Amino acid sequence: MKAEFVACIFEPEPVQWGLRGDPFLWRLLKERYQAVELPYPPNVLREEILHIFADLTGELPEPGKHYYVDQFAKTHVGMSTGWICGDFWQATAIPLLMERLEQANRS
Repeated sequence: MKAEFVACIFEPEPVQWGLRGDPFLWRLLKERYQAVELPYPPNVLREEILHIFADLTGELPEPGKHYYVDQFAKTHVGMSTGWICGDFWQATAIPLLMERLEQANRS
């Protein structure tokens, strides 16, 4: 079956996350793209992910930095729950999503 919406690129979830808040951002993004149809421009998706990241954290993801997101801390109990990892989003998540989007656009 042909993938029709951008949300398909969020499956499967990564096997390993940077920090405990990363899955919450991943799922928030997946929800955001549930009704966004393919094909979709990769450069636009990248900019939107960075914009959403900055809206939540106050800045763009940077290597070596961790960001606290209050709404993610309230989602699940645990000391490290609200933290997301700049390294994970820069080096793993965004490149993975870009690669998956390009594949989905071709199918």
